[in-house]
Amino acid sequence: GRQRRHRAPHTRARRGAGGYVTMPPWAPANITHVILDLDGTLINTEQLVDEVVGAVLRKHDASLDTKSIRNAIEGVRGMRPLDGSRIIIENLKLRKDGAADGPALTAEELLAETEVELNGRWGEVNTMPGAERLLALLRRHEVPTALATSTPAEYLSAKLASHPNLLEHVACVCTGDEVRRGKPDPSIFLLAAERLGVDDPSSCLVVEDTPLGCQAAKAAGMRVLAVPSIQNHDLYGGHADELCRSLYDVDPARWGLPAFDDWRELVPGMSLDRYLPLTTPIRMRGAVVEGFGRGSKMLGIPTANLDVAPLKPQADALAPGIYFGWAAVAKEDPRDVGGGPHRMVMSIGWNPFFDNAKKTIEPWLLHEFGGDFYDQELRLNVLGYIRPEANFTTLEDLVKRIHRDAEVAKTCLALEEFAKHADDPFLVEGLVPN
Repeated sequence: GRQRRHRAPHTRARRGAGGYVTMPPWAPANITHVILDLDGTLINTEQLVDEVVGAVLRKHDASLDTKSIRNAIEGVRGMRPLDGSRIIIENLKLRKDGAADGPALTAEELLAETEVELNGRWGEVNTMPGAERLLALLRRHEVPTALATSTPAEYLSAKLASHPNLLEHVACVCTGDEVRRGKPDPSIFLLAAERLGVDDPSSCLVVEDTPLGCQAAKAAGMRVLAVPSIQNHDLYGGHADELCRSLYDVDPARWGLPAFDDWRELVPGMSLDRYLPLTTPIRMRGAVVEGFGRGSKMLGIPTANLDVAPLKPQADALAPGIYFGWAAVAKEDPRDVGGGPHRMVMSIGWNPFFDNAKKTIEPWLLHEFGGDFYDQELRLNVLGYIRPEANFTTLEDLVKRIHRDAEVAKTCLALEEFAKHADDPFLVEGLVPN
């Protein structure tokens, strides 16, 4: 497509919910090209890879705990598969089948074992929330875009089997086997810039999910926007110019690129109270389970918790953050009323304030219930995104923000485009009437 130079308006840094910087403290007016990573940035391979590689590692050393495995895998995230396998073996001192006196496991053997399982499961991979939205924006405005991935060419089509048209309008693709050294070496980003015809690397914005990828892009002299796939955000320090918690929160206009036009403000000029309608509502159902016990006790906010494991496809379709929609409780006792549907505001993710070890789905039904409804089926219809997860200085600040989220949800759900979903058959069929 035709290459265009985009000029940025004068901007200054401001702080978003939770106090972290949400805008670069400079006016980046010279960004003309975008280079995207693949795994963990555009497609959600990381969780599948973690699961498969973790199982293979335990086969060779049953004594490995979850934390050790996670640290080993996250430490090489962004590397080419063979390079990463080599470092994992070295760090964990793996030997074949866990035999103390057995031969050392080779990187080729570890990679071959994981490949067998992964090649049969790449079809499970979904796009990252917001990925298709970002690609559509870049395509619509003819922003020259490249892919720079550590994935070797022979695996690329398999990873994209469920999304064959995802890269249809990307100008060029650079794979890990095309360079001598993988990330954190800058070679792959320099190759992408060369193929894009870029003379000045600083005119490129790289979108990456790993610290190693960010380090490589920085070494190439490019601007770096991190959308972390690793919970420890301190690892990105010095390697990223900006950190966004998901692709939903990326604002290309901050970089002098065309802006998204789908965010809506409840009150013009009040950007704190805004929302992003989901292109497709996300429906999920599951039995209410016991959570951490802090919703009612610590926060005065009684959330109903769902088990993430059986809802993985739906949970993966939503970036960690705060959402609104409708909820209903399928009551088993015909004398028990109040099934719904009810307005709800929902958190999904790791809750940075409490530093959860695992992902949670915690909807707050905006209705006064007479008691608990553990083990009852809860149905959710998620319609819009409010904001990313954020850390807060005090518990009081967290509670205040959650109540504000609830007010945003109530206002949104009064709008006809969202109010009509209260009658969704998915929610109301078989419910006891209020």
